[in-house]
Amino acid sequence: MMLLDVSRLRRLGLMMLLLVSFSVFGNGIKSNFYLTTNLATVSLANPGESAKKEVAQKETSTVSESRPYDKIDPEFAHIGPGNNTIPFVIALIIFIIAFGGLIKGKGNVKKIAGLVALLALGYIGKITYVEARALGRQQGYAPVQPIWFSHKVHVTQNGIDCEYCHVDARTSRHAGVPSLNVCMNCHSQVKEGTISGKKEIAKIYEHLGINPKTGQKDKPGKPIQWIKVHNLPDHVYFNHAQHVQAGKVACQECHGPVEKMNRVVEFKELAMGDFCLDCHRKRGIDTSNPYYKHYDFKKLMDKEGIDKITVDKIGGADCSSCHY
Repeated sequence: MMLLDVSRLRRLGLMMLLLVSFSVFGNGIKSNFYLTTNLATVSLANPGESAKKEVAQKETSTVSESRPYDKIDPEFAHIGPGNNTIPFVIALIIFIIAFGGLIKGKGNVKKIAGLVALLALGYIGKITYVEARALGRQQGYAPVQPIWFSHKVHVTQNGIDCEYCHVDARTSRHAGVPSLNVCMNCHSQVKEGTISGKKEIAKIYEHLGINPKTGQKDKPGKPIQWIKVHNLPDHVYFNHAQHVQAGKVACQECHGPVEKMNRVVEFKELAMGDFCLDCHRKRGIDTSNPYYKHYDFKKLMDKEGIDKITVDKIGGADCSSCHY
């Protein structure tokens, strides 16, 4: 009976609310990995948590005050689990109140309180499942970048191929971030955008240390701290070249319709089972690839009664292929 004491229950509820609040304020800003880009090099920097929060808050403020065009497109705004903090707290409060009524109430009041408590508990369970499933994933993540870059403008409107900027996608583990030299191939001539005007393009010149009016370098350049959007856990190995070159996987299959985004959003969940392994179990491989010459695919297909060789049949479902 002591466990059902209402005063104890209230104290437990307050403790849970404090824990939820601490979790929200402590982890409200997602971890970022900063890509530092100069004229010809790309390096990774990992600032402390306080620095990340300060930068994120500063950049968010900048968007709301002076970059009204840097918004998530409406068609991608619903991506991801969203913020379930307020619904969770409301459901928790309802559950505590209803449980108190269940303990002290009588007759129909007790039945109604029990039903409400059960429904609230079910909703809390649903939110807990959604949040637990999203742990370590960043679906819906759309950080503010130091320079506004619209894939919709560059890819859809101007027809620039993905690999013109992400030059390493076919040959390297990483797709690569374009150096400012690549940007200047166009922006040495194009100095004003139809949406952002001169403001964002001028930042390229600022980071290069070039005066946009004279075209002369008059001060030291500084790297751009791009924020990585699609980030897999550290224990996961992923190779762009293997997927793009050998697997013929289109960029959109993992990144979604980036060419339609004014602000990049992590479109897919990038989950191991529902995404990676599911693809490996369905996608057929190019058996004419010389790399596979030592495989006896006909024998394998006859043995298993299949009409195509999928990635999982050649090790694509082995733990050690991605985790080692």
